[in-house]
Order: sequence, then C-alpha cells, then structure tokens
Amino acid sequence: MAEINVRESLKRDLPWALGVAGVCYSILIVSVEGFGYDAQAYWQAIQGEYYVGAPNTRGAFLYSPAFAQLVWPLAQLSWPMFNAVWMLAASLTFAYLLKPLGWRLSIPLWLACTPEIVSGNVFWIFAIVVAFSLRLPVLWAFVLLTKISPGIGLIWFSVRREWKNLFLTVIATTLIVGASFTLEPDAWRAWIDFLGVHLGSTTGQVGGLSLPPVVRIPAAIVLIVWGAMRSKYWTIPAAMVLATPVFGSVALVVFAGLPRLKEAMTKADSVGETSTQG
Repeated sequence: MAEINVRESLKRDLPWALGVAGVCYSILIVSVEGFGYDAQAYWQAIQGEYYVGAPNTRGAFLYSPAFAQLVWPLAQLSWPMFNAVWMLAASLTFAYLLKPLGWRLSIPLWLACTPEIVSGNVFWIFAIVVAFSLRLPVLWAFVLLTKISPGIGLIWFSVRREWKNLFLTVIATTLIVGASFTLEPDAWRAWIDFLGVHLGSTTGQVGGLSLPPVVRIPAAIVLIVWGAMRSKYWTIPAAMVLATPVFGSVALVVFAGLPRLKEAMTKADSVGETSTQG
C-alpha cells in the first residue's frame, strides 16, 4: 500500500478546498445580498449624504471623506457600471497578486477571493498595500483613511526603526487629510462625529469567529511586533485581519498580497547580496 504524503496532499488539495469554499460563499452572498453589497454604499454616499446609516446596516458609508473624493470620478457612472468596474478591478488585482504562485495555486486561490469580488469591499486594495507598502509606505494612508485600525501594520516600521518609511506615511496621510478637509470641511466634521457616536458598534463578525476588538487588536499588536523583529512578512496581513473593525473571513483576502511582497523581498535580498559580494 502506497504511503500517503500528508504534506503534499495538503499542498495539493487545500488551495482547491479554499477555492470551492470561496465560490460557495460567493453564491450565498449574491443570493442573499446581490452583487456589490459593500460597493453600493460607496456609490450611494457620493450621490447624496455620506454618514446617514449606522454601521452594519445596508448602505452605511463608514470611511473618510478622502475616500469618497477618491472614488467620486468613478461614481459618476451608473450603479451597474460602477459595480462592474469595481469588480473587474478587484478580479484583475487578485490575478496579478497571485500570479507568482503559478496557475496550479493561483487559480484556486483566486476563486477563494471571489467573496471579496462579489461583495465589493476594499480588502482587495488592502492586499495591494500588503504587496507594496514596504517599498511604497505612503500606501498605508489608504488604510488609515478607511478602516483605520488595520493601520497598526505601521508598527512594523517602528519596531524595525525604519523611521523614513514611517515619516513618509505620516506626511502623506497629513497632506491628503489637509487637501480633503479644504474641499469638504463639513464632511470631515461629520465623519469625526460619526465615529464618536458609533465607536464600539462595529464589534460584530461576518463569516468568522466572534472575537471582540479588545481581544483582537492587542493580539494583532503583539503579532506584528514579533513579526517585525523576525522578518516574518506574513504577520503584516495577519495583524491587519485581526485589527479589522468587523472581523470576517472575507478579510483574509489581504493575504493575496504576500506572493508579490515575498517576490520583492527576495529580489531585494539578492541585490543586497550581489552588492556585498561586488
């Protein structure tokens, strides 16, 4: 009787299991909520008022006015066109980020990302942040001006004393906030009031384990500190997921940024070794 290699079996079958689970969950999301459940909140907010719905209610817009201003040109399209472009952008992004894994892994893992594609959240952009923010730290501004708490990933720079990267993020975020506030000061005041009123109300979970932020965020901080000290890049998306205001399985798609991150770090190490040898 042939010996079963458990490790090889998991390596072969687990991605497809995740892909099948992702497709099934996507079908459930669409059947219950339709396409673009989260994206519709962005589009609707730009058509009218930003902060009229409470968190965890349909159509609630929770992000900063800077995000709304960024999306404003796209939101001039009709809702079906807006949603189609948003879904296409997410689809192509995941395909690009996962490509270094090869088709045997990238295809099933892309399928695992379909819940994010059909719901239209911003986690696909967070995956871009994971992939490129160690080289382009200003990308963290997007995280800080949307879901806020996953921005604890910046602790990576502090622990590693990469002060230039931290400084660039702070400056970029400050400049964006300043420019955005100049355009819509009342909207910024409304957002701050909105956050104050609803602080602590996004403690639920969607398709994930029920862990309150008071548990998850300290755990995320410990994880990112440990990871930064030992160059464990996977702790960046892991900490972001743990710190997400509404904890859910869809947020796991931020791990899709790891293949490109590791690819870039491998190239950087190779260049460094070549320079040292030269």
